[in-house]
Amino acid sequence: MKTTGTLIILLLAGMLKAQTFQISGHVSDELKLPIPFATILVENGQGTAADESGHFYLELPPGEHFFQISALGFESLGLTCILNQDTMLNVILINTSHELDLLVVSGSLYERKLTEETTSIDVIGQELLRNNNVVSLADGVQKAPGVYLLDNQINIRGGTGFTYGAGSRVMVVLDDQPVLSSDRGDVSIHLLPMEIVQQMEVIKGASSVLYGSSAINGVVALRTAWPGSEPVNTVSVYNGIFDNPDSAHYKWWGPPPVYSGFNFSHLKQYEKVDLVLSGHASRNNSNLEGQFSNRARLTWKTRMHTGKDNRISYGINGNILLNDEGIFFLFADADTNLYRAFGGPYDSAFTTLLNWTYRLTTIDPWLNIHDNHDGNHRIRSRFYHTGVTYSDTTSGNSWLQNLDYQYNRAFKDFVITTGVSGYYFHVNDDDLGHHSGFSGGAYLQADQKLFQRLNINAGMREEFYLLDSVDFVAVPIFKAGASYRLWPQTFIRASYGQGFRVPSLVERYAKTKLGILYIFPNPDITAEYGWNAEFAVKKTWSNNYFTGYTDAAFYVTDYYDMTEFIFNQYIGEGIGFKSLNTGRARMAGLELTAAGEGSVFGLPYSIVGGYNYLYPADLSSDSALYNWGDFLGNFVDGFNNTDSAFVSHILKYRFRHMLRFDAQADPGRMMFGLVVNYYSYMENIDYVFEKFGIPEGLSDFRARHTDGDWIWDVRAGYHFNDKVTANFFVRNLTNRVYSIRPGKTEWNRNYMLQLQVNI
Repeated sequence: MKTTGTLIILLLAGMLKAQTFQISGHVSDELKLPIPFATILVENGQGTAADESGHFYLELPPGEHFFQISALGFESLGLTCILNQDTMLNVILINTSHELDLLVVSGSLYERKLTEETTSIDVIGQELLRNNNVVSLADGVQKAPGVYLLDNQINIRGGTGFTYGAGSRVMVVLDDQPVLSSDRGDVSIHLLPMEIVQQMEVIKGASSVLYGSSAINGVVALRTAWPGSEPVNTVSVYNGIFDNPDSAHYKWWGPPPVYSGFNFSHLKQYEKVDLVLSGHASRNNSNLEGQFSNRARLTWKTRMHTGKDNRISYGINGNILLNDEGIFFLFADADTNLYRAFGGPYDSAFTTLLNWTYRLTTIDPWLNIHDNHDGNHRIRSRFYHTGVTYSDTTSGNSWLQNLDYQYNRAFKDFVITTGVSGYYFHVNDDDLGHHSGFSGGAYLQADQKLFQRLNINAGMREEFYLLDSVDFVAVPIFKAGASYRLWPQTFIRASYGQGFRVPSLVERYAKTKLGILYIFPNPDITAEYGWNAEFAVKKTWSNNYFTGYTDAAFYVTDYYDMTEFIFNQYIGEGIGFKSLNTGRARMAGLELTAAGEGSVFGLPYSIVGGYNYLYPADLSSDSALYNWGDFLGNFVDGFNNTDSAFVSHILKYRFRHMLRFDAQADPGRMMFGLVVNYYSYMENIDYVFEKFGIPEGLSDFRARHTDGDWIWDVRAGYHFNDKVTANFFVRNLTNRVYSIRPGKTEWNRNYMLQLQVNI
C-alpha cells in the first residue's frame, strides 16, 4: 500500500545556493524509533539510503521534486517538495503487519532482504528471545533448526563433533566484532549481552571469505539495539527451582537446587551521545553435582555524530565479565549416580570436576564514515583480555588486539564490499605456555542484481597466520552464489563457499588432568579446510492467516584434514583426549524450516522451527565413499538405516535427525508457548568410552535411548499493562533423563518465574 501526499517545505535554515540545495532528514516509525537504512528515491533517478540511525541527506537542484521513501516492513510514503533553500525533513513511516521483508546483515556485511541472500540464514528475533527468558547465547542459538551445543560449543548442521572447548568451527560476531578468544579459540557465551540483542542471525555453511578462520561451519551474528527518540529502560528478574527426578536414586541433594538472575538495560539519546547500558548478574546451581556458576557482566555502547549532516559516527563499546563456575565433565555411573560427578567432588586426585574463574574485558573503539560518493567506511578495533584461574590455582592471561577496515559502496544494481583485518595476540598461561602471533587477511565481494529477479555474488579472501615466528599458513579461499525470484513469492538459491580453521593453542599445547583422565597436546596438528554447497527453495506467505516463510535446503559439506577431539589410550601418555587430524569427511543433509506469525479466529500466534536430516560420512574409514554415487546412495539409505556396518562409517558425536519447534499464542493479555526438541540416537562415539567402562554403565544408558529423546517445554505469561509482564516456565516437562553429549546428563524438570518491567 502506498500513500502519496504533497508537502510544501518552508524555509528552515541555510543560504540560497546558485545550483543545488541540501535536503536532510530523519526517518522513524510511529513510536519515534529510527528506521535504519530506509531508501529515499527522487523521480530523476537520484537517491540515497538512511544510515543506521535513520538520518539521510541529498543535494538537489531548486524546484519541485517527488520523493519516494520506503523501508522493509513499512508503508511507502510519497512526498512532493518545492526546494528553494536547504531543507530539513522528518518522516514517519507506518508499520505494516502483512508483509514479509526480513532484513539481514551477516550474509553480505550490508543490509539486504533475507529472500535475496544466497546462503541459508536463520533469523531469531528479539521477541522470541525475551519470551523464552534467553540470558545466554546457548539458549538463544538453539532456537535455530539444525543447531545445537555440546559443552557450550556451537554446532551447525553437524559440522563439529565433541571438542570440549578446544577451538570452534563457528564464528560468533557481536555488532561486527568477532568474539573468539586468542588462547582457546572458543566463545565465552556468557560475555554476550542477550538482554539488548535485537536480532540474531545464523549463517549455515562455510563463511571464511568474509569472516576468516573459524567460520568454516558458519557464523552466529548478534545485532544489539540503539536508542530511539524516547528512552527505554527495562528490568527483568527470574528465579528457578529444580524438581526431584522420577527415580529417587538419582537425587543427591537435600534442598532442591535453585537459580536466580537479574538483567537491566538503559537506552537513551542524550544531547551529544547515544548511550546503551546493560548488565546481567546470576547465581546458578544445578541438578549436576558440582556444576554451578556465579557471574556478573556489564555492557556499554556509545555513539556520537559529527561532520556535515552527521556523516561521521563513532564511539567506544565494551564488556566486562566475571564468572566463577564449576564444570561437570562425566557422571559417576549410569545406574544410580547419573547426576553425580565421576571421581566425586572432593578428591582432587580423582575428581573430573573443574572450578575455573574467568575475568574477561573487551574495549571496542569504532568509526563509521559516509563519504561524498555514497561510500561507507567502517573501522573496528578491539582490545580483549582474558584472565583465568584454574582448579589447581594456576592461572593464565591472554591479550588480543585487532583492527578491521571495511569499505562498502552501492551503485544502482551493484554493490562492492572489501576490507582488511589484522590480529595480534599474546598468551601467558601456566597450562598452555608462552606464545604470541599475528594473523591478517584481505577480502573482496561483489553483488550484482540483474533483471529485477536475479542476484549473484562472488568473493575471495587471502589470509595468513603466524605463531611464535615459526608457523605460517597462507590460504586463498573463494565463494559464489545466486538467488532467483522464480515467482512473486518463490525464490531459489544456490551457493558454494570455502572455509578453513587454524588450530587453537589448546589443541596444540594444552596438557590438563581430569582425575584419572588427561587432555594431551598435539603441537603437530595442522589447519583444516573445507567447502560447503547448497541448493534451496524459499516460499514466502502473506495472507490474513499467516505471514512468514517456508524453506527447504539440500547441502553438502566436505572437510580435508578434519580435526577431531579423540578419546583413546595413547601409548606412553595414558587415557585421555587429544586433537588429531583424522582425514577426510563429507556430510550431506536436508533441512526444512518455517517461521512466521498470523491470526486464526482472532487469536494471534507465532511459530519458528524446522527439521534437519544429516548423513555425516567418515571417508577415511571407507574409501568407497569418495565416489559421489556411493555417497549419495548412502545419503538416501541413511534416513532410516541402523545396520552396524553402515553406522560404523558415520562421524562421531552427530545426530542424524533433529527437530526444533517453538509456538506461541497470545489471547488478550495472556501468552502461552510450547517448545519441542527432538534428538535422534547418537550412534557413534569414541570406542574407549565403552571399552574401559568410563563411566560405568554408559553402554546400558545409551541402549535405553536408541529411539532418541523428545524434550518438551511450556510457558505462560500475563501482561498486566504495557510496562509489567510475568512469565512462568516449565522446562523438560516430562522429566526426561537424557544426554546430548555422552557421559553428561542434561537438566531434569525445573520451574522458573520471571518478571519484566519497562520503566
